[in-house]
Amino acid sequence: MDVSVENPGGLARRLKVQIPAERVSEAVDAKVKRVGQHAKIPGFRPGKVPLKVLYQRYGAQARQEAAGELIQSVYPEAIEQAELKPAGQPQIELGEVNEEGPLEFTASFDVYPEIELTGLDGLTVEKPVVEVTDADIDKTIERIREQNKAYEAVERESQDGDQVVVDYVGRIDGEAFEGGTGNDIEVNIGEQQFLPDLERALVGRKADEQFDVDVSFPEDYGAKDLAGKTATFDVTVKAVKEAKLPEIDDEFLKQMGVEEGGIDALKEKVRESLDQEAKHAVDTSVKTQVMDGVHAANPIEVPESMVAQEIDRMRKEALQRMPQEMQGDEEQAKKLLPDEVLRENAERRVALGLLIAEIISEKEIELDQDRVSKKMDDIAAGYGDQAEQVKAYYQQNPQLMQGLQAMVMEEQVVDTLLEGATVTEKETELDELLNAQRQNG
Repeated sequence: MDVSVENPGGLARRLKVQIPAERVSEAVDAKVKRVGQHAKIPGFRPGKVPLKVLYQRYGAQARQEAAGELIQSVYPEAIEQAELKPAGQPQIELGEVNEEGPLEFTASFDVYPEIELTGLDGLTVEKPVVEVTDADIDKTIERIREQNKAYEAVERESQDGDQVVVDYVGRIDGEAFEGGTGNDIEVNIGEQQFLPDLERALVGRKADEQFDVDVSFPEDYGAKDLAGKTATFDVTVKAVKEAKLPEIDDEFLKQMGVEEGGIDALKEKVRESLDQEAKHAVDTSVKTQVMDGVHAANPIEVPESMVAQEIDRMRKEALQRMPQEMQGDEEQAKKLLPDEVLRENAERRVALGLLIAEIISEKEIELDQDRVSKKMDDIAAGYGDQAEQVKAYYQQNPQLMQGLQAMVMEEQVVDTLLEGATVTEKETELDELLNAQRQNG
């Protein structure tokens, strides 16, 4: 078998393979004879059809099928002979299939980069040190109250923080446009979830007031037929409502899962939650710094095929977080998240995946099964009475278990690298730490 390798550039490879004519003929003969055992041809009994007749009727089909089977069996041999490590599935181009002679095909694929790890003992990490304070607890409780606020109608002019209920009709050049009409629309002033010009015009209004306002659509507005244009909106204010925070009474405490102990029990529950959140944020910050350090110290070229797969995976993850009505619309997802937007992060993910695999191999890190069990217990504990069912679900779902094992292995890699890293501590406010995590997440 003749095998040659071409390098079009980077990690791309083209493997050209020629299978000897004798091997091809043997495969075709075997295929024709197998067909002949059951072939029904007038004038011949099954299994007694002459080989020449079988070739006349089934030869071309048999050669095509044999070619496909030969490629599947020969490709791994050719890869081993060429001493290559493909990253992903190849693209196969079959040469001309002749009645006689060798069979030629070309396999195009990316290979894994050669990695020589450096800088693993020179990592520097600034570990946040956080103390959950009484002020953090009070602030969190106020945030919970804010999230559970209700709106009550008031007889005064609207102001920042109010909710205004409106009907409106938007027109461009005197003509109403699609999507420009709304009834009983609730606008929370100050939350910047509405068109800025229209939201500003709602300040200082009273119920039953009617007015017109010119609204400019931004140049990058989602609806291209409106982008950069100015519309006139006829607005009717139907109600002005003031936000009312819930009192911290028995009903509120019960909603928060506190049956006994009053406000002190609520504060203790919030403290436990914030402690866990802070610990997770600290661990995430440390892990991110370690991974950033590994990535910076080991710039590697990554296989384009793996980047493409990661982009597709990231887009599907984002699609699952979109509103329910958009979750099946992959074409819309590609428009909202084109490849170029996701590429940099995808390349980083692929690079880190390859680097982590190399670290695991070089440091001979073995998966800690006890740690996997503990991680599963921690996840299940968050489901209360359903903890055992959750654990059983993980154990019966190979994909979920593999994800859990990968998570634990990453943690083991980080722990191993921290042994040789320079770690300093930095006093950090809880809000600063959590805000940083949200921005990076």
